[in-house]
Amino acid sequence: MSRFWKPGSEKPSTLLVDEEEGGVVFLPSSTSSASSSGFGYASLERQRQRLPVYKYRKAILYLVERHATTIVVGETGSGKSTQIPQYLKEAGWADGGRLIGCTQPRRLAVQTVASRVAEEVGVKLGEEVGYTIRFEDQTNPGMTMIKFLTDGVLIREMMEDPLLTKYSVIMVDEAHERSISTDMLLGLLKKIQRRRPELRLIISSATIEARSMSSFFNIRWKNSLLGSSDDLPSPEPAILSVEGKGYTVEIHYVEEPVSDYLQAAVNTVLLIHEKEPPGDILVFLTGQDDIEAAVKLLNEEIQHLGRHYLDLLILPLYSGLPWGDQDLIFAPTSKGKRKVVLSTNIAETSLTLEGVVYVVDSGFSKQKCYNPISDIESLVVAPISKASARQRAGRAGRVRPGKCFRLYTEEYYLNEMQSDGIPEMQRSNLVSCVIQLKALGIDNILGFDWPASPSPEAMIRALEVLFSLGILDEDAKLTVPTGFQVAEIPLDPMISKMILSANEFGCSDEILTIASFLSVQSVCVSVRGVKKEFDEAKLRFAAAEGDHVTFLNIYKGFHQSGKSSQWCYKNFLNYQALKKVVDIRGQLLRIVKSFGIQLKSCDRDMQAVRKAIIAGSFTNACHLEEYSQNGMYKTIRTSQEVYIHPSSVLFRVNPKWVVYQSLVSTDKHYMRNVIAIEPSWLTEAAPHFYQFRTLNPALH
Repeated sequence: MSRFWKPGSEKPSTLLVDEEEGGVVFLPSSTSSASSSGFGYASLERQRQRLPVYKYRKAILYLVERHATTIVVGETGSGKSTQIPQYLKEAGWADGGRLIGCTQPRRLAVQTVASRVAEEVGVKLGEEVGYTIRFEDQTNPGMTMIKFLTDGVLIREMMEDPLLTKYSVIMVDEAHERSISTDMLLGLLKKIQRRRPELRLIISSATIEARSMSSFFNIRWKNSLLGSSDDLPSPEPAILSVEGKGYTVEIHYVEEPVSDYLQAAVNTVLLIHEKEPPGDILVFLTGQDDIEAAVKLLNEEIQHLGRHYLDLLILPLYSGLPWGDQDLIFAPTSKGKRKVVLSTNIAETSLTLEGVVYVVDSGFSKQKCYNPISDIESLVVAPISKASARQRAGRAGRVRPGKCFRLYTEEYYLNEMQSDGIPEMQRSNLVSCVIQLKALGIDNILGFDWPASPSPEAMIRALEVLFSLGILDEDAKLTVPTGFQVAEIPLDPMISKMILSANEFGCSDEILTIASFLSVQSVCVSVRGVKKEFDEAKLRFAAAEGDHVTFLNIYKGFHQSGKSSQWCYKNFLNYQALKKVVDIRGQLLRIVKSFGIQLKSCDRDMQAVRKAIIAGSFTNACHLEEYSQNGMYKTIRTSQEVYIHPSSVLFRVNPKWVVYQSLVSTDKHYMRNVIAIEPSWLTEAAPHFYQFRTLNPALH
């Protein structure tokens, strides 16, 4: 078995042990040292050398050189996300115009990690170190060597470069999150590696089952000559475990189950501040709504309790947060202050917050959930797994011994909580996933090699919807030109179809604006204590037709104000979100122009706009139940009970027929982004689909 190393580098003193279960486990020698060298390095360099991953630098480079796939398991905070790409660059993997690609499941993590690495390398972000997320490219093709990007963006790059020939190494970070894009990417990278055995993969994770990932990537090259070549790496994956620098964390459980985790979290924060020594507090909640409610509750309590509690600095953390607000979270805490960060599970592994000593774990997160029989996909507040609970507790032991306060009982944790979460692939609508695979030329979707197979029912449902939208033909191939054009637009296929249909209805100008609004998180900003003013501001833009037309009114007002941030503030609108809408619209305009579609305006003919929306969203049609006292609708296809979300302008208006863009589930299924329609438009838009549904009641 030939062993080689980068010229001029010292081979690490290691023990490589062949594992019976496949893969090679690296055991570091006891002489490895993480001490700082005495050559007057800047403080950033000293910080880098203090990270736990530093003592594994030579080992990582050795394994990447020797093996096609290296699986790195290491706790959050070990430095793997920021340091491994730099080690690869220093070892020459970006020489000759090649790229080192590093993927993250979340956009916020991409931006944060890229920004930190640029700072450490001492370059301006967007030059040698850059990032690409949907609708935002901060790279320089001739200059960028380390490129951070979301899993989804890398999949889209494959449409132009199926073998990712620009990349010498691809690091898939936070693989344990098992997002739908991560699982797709892993399956695609495995296919690429068969054709490009020289491509190195690093699968990095905090908790991943290294053995199962190792057996997934244990590829036997098709050509037996490839396997014996000295120029190619071993197809057998290597596994490297990187120790963290965690301190002990004392776990506290509630004695009785709590009925309101939000109030319990607020009470726990106040108790910690009263009884515990200094140290920041990290609270895990489920989403933006929860977090904003908790911020409001905490601020009210602080005002009520008095001076001692004014030392608390309350900061929200979720993916739609503007950059300026994020900076406060990562900045060191001022003397005499205590930060309270209220976060989604993004702080579980994707981001490291220094200074946290106390963690409050609600025991819940917001998870995507899909039922292919009822065809309802929704965001559901659901219990977390033991793996997530351990990750959350670990955030408290970063700077010194910490404490984790779990808002559930020890008995529940030991006997009822699931060991691991369910991969998103097995609980999601697969429409976007199927069209991307089809666009990449993968026709046998049911036979695709997944790390975790999706349900055949969900796959068949996705094929049915894409066929009904005219995106796939009877042979399940992309239609020309619609299917290929939809695949090229980086949006949900239903929104993409809406954009293409707008051309025939003469309202592409309006629909591009609506599609841009649907691509950002809420543009409205709810402010505590001014509900009356907020409702009045909302009414200024409200359109009788529904939310989509309301977006057009907001966009018009924003333009007429000269894109003023002051105007946004007065109207309770998120200035950064509206700037993003303008930017996304410009990019979508370039894409549709490349299809030869000219921009047309319908001059306030909102019937044309609504018909274009239906062309993409007719599967989401609902009708109001007769004699319904509480605004209950039923979906036409599967008779599921749904309700208009309180944030919609149609809340309590309750038109007889509507289509919605998405569902969110709490105590009920709520429709978001709703528009009123005429039922006859459905049979106009999709006679085949609705006739098919009527004639086959057994399929309901």
